[in-house]
Amino acid sequence: MGINLKYILKEGKVHNLSKEKLCYYYFSYPEKVLFVDIETEGLSKDKNDITIIGVYHRGVYRPFIKGLNLQRAFEFLSSIPIWVTFNGENFDIPFIKKKFPELSTPYIHIDLFKLTAAVGLKGGLKKIEKQLGINRKTEGMNGYDAVRLWRRWEDSGDRSALRTLILYNREDVINLKKIMECVGRLILQREGKDLLSSIK
Repeated sequence: MGINLKYILKEGKVHNLSKEKLCYYYFSYPEKVLFVDIETEGLSKDKNDITIIGVYHRGVYRPFIKGLNLQRAFEFLSSIPIWVTFNGENFDIPFIKKKFPELSTPYIHIDLFKLTAAVGLKGGLKKIEKQLGINRKTEGMNGYDAVRLWRRWEDSGDRSALRTLILYNREDVINLKKIMECVGRLILQREGKDLLSSIK
C-alpha cells in the first residue's frame, strides 16, 4: 500500500520517517518540494539575524533579503509542505522559526546532513559537493565570507558584495537539489526500491 500525501497533509506533520520513505516522497511529489538555505549575520539565532532566505522551487531560485523583501519568504515557506535543507534541523529552521514564530515547521523535512551520512558521505555541504563532483562559481567561499559580504553591503551599500552573496546562496540552494537527486537514488537503489513503487 502506497503512502498518501493528501492524508499526511490532512493529519499534520510527519516525524521519524525512514530515509527510504523520505526519498519516496521527494521523487513522487517534486512539485511539493522546496529547497531552503539561509545566510545569517552569525551563528547565534538569539543574537544574529537572517540576511537571506534562498528558496528553489520548480526550477526557479528566489532570494528574500533583509531590508528588501525578506517578509515575502513567509508565503513560500508556509505553502510548500516538503522542505529539503542541509543541517536545517540545527541551523536553518531554528533561525526561520525565530524570524517567523507564527510559521509552522514543514510537514516533511528532509535534512541532507543525515541522508548524506547514511551513504557514507562525511563533512559539510561544500566538502560533500566536491565528493560528488559538483562545481561552483563561488569556489572557496564559506559562511564567514557570507557574513563579511553582508557587512559590506549593509555598511557601505556595496552592490557587488550583495550580488556575490546572492550568487553564493543560489549555489547553496541549487546544489541541494543535485545532492538530493544523487543521494536519494543511492538510498533507494541500496534498498532495492523502484523509484515509482510504493514503500510499505
